[in-house]
Amino acid sequence: MKSIISLALVLLTLKVYAAPAFTNITSADFENLTKEMSANFVHNSILGASKMGSIFGFQVGLVAAQTSTPNTNEIVKRNAGADLASIYNVGLMGAIGIPMGLAFEAVILPKTTAAGATISATSMALKYNINELIPVLPLNLALRGFYSNANFDFAQVVSSVNVDVSNKTKVTGVQLLLSPMFPLVEPYVGIGLLSGSNDLSVTGSNPIFAPGFSTSQSESKTVSSTQILAGVDVNLLLLKLGAEYSQSFGASRMGLKLALGF
Repeated sequence: MKSIISLALVLLTLKVYAAPAFTNITSADFENLTKEMSANFVHNSILGASKMGSIFGFQVGLVAAQTSTPNTNEIVKRNAGADLASIYNVGLMGAIGIPMGLAFEAVILPKTTAAGATISATSMALKYNINELIPVLPLNLALRGFYSNANFDFAQVVSSVNVDVSNKTKVTGVQLLLSPMFPLVEPYVGIGLLSGSNDLSVTGSNPIFAPGFSTSQSESKTVSSTQILAGVDVNLLLLKLGAEYSQSFGASRMGLKLALGF
């Protein structure tokens, strides 16, 4: 299992983060970049609204999501960088459920370097099953709050000079989840309110921002968005499978999960 997870992380990183190029970034470019990076790094445990186990429960496994990024791809292609039509959120997922309907979730991508780029990401969440408070509800209803933090660093050439570019993304949000009380297959839907921030910086004196936008070597942007999501969580004894589609910050994302637990 460990070797399969390691191989998946490496292959996805090699495919997605191959030699991008950010130069002459306008204000509109930076807002689009902030939105699509934020959409990609939204917490994605791919778990529904139900409690984890009757008293205690846990899951551990691999999750991966593909986010459509046409605006980021336009920026990269305009500057002769590698294709970046999609970016990925991939990591090791762990979750534990405790009494009172609480569950703690985490998705972690350890610092990984491939094709001249380095990426790391962490997201944490706390979910509360509202059925513990209102047991007569005919459906599973849950609230989940989360925080995500991701770093994406790479080297590129600006005006014949090698520079290092750093992109840091943070996303916070709260989601309301709803699902029927099915024992083995749990389809679920949800809505959320999200806030995303992005910090983009470059070393040296050669700028990557358009003159009409900024002469600084770093810029920050914060955006907000609603989120809609729909997924399914399948429980086959110890094997857990999941899939989820979501839209936020004007971008769509599709995720998958393979995990073990009870």
